Amino acid sequence: MISSEQSLALVLRRLAALGRELGKPALEQADGQTRLFGETAALDSIGLVTLIADLEEDIRIATGKTVTLADEKAMSRLTSPFRRVDLLAEYIVEVTSR
Repeated sequence: MISSEQSLALVLRRLAALGRELGKPALEQADGQTRLFGETAALDSIGLVTLIADLEEDIRIATGKTVTLADEKAMSRLTSPFRRVDLLAEYIVEVTSR
């Protein structure tokens, strides 16, 4: 299992790396309220898929557990865990505790 603090740090670290890679400095300054997807977000659909895949690998390395973040449970939620950084971090804690 990953703690809330570890999960948030994992997401922010991965976003900063993605921001450097994509030339999007706003991602390097992300915080819990940063929007990940949608009209005002810095990520497009390909960027979001990249983030999710990279996070799944980071989680596997950190916990030894293989997880799938973009599954039916995530997609069927009223509030998407991919909307903001804090929601994704909370979802990672939930997924890794299963």
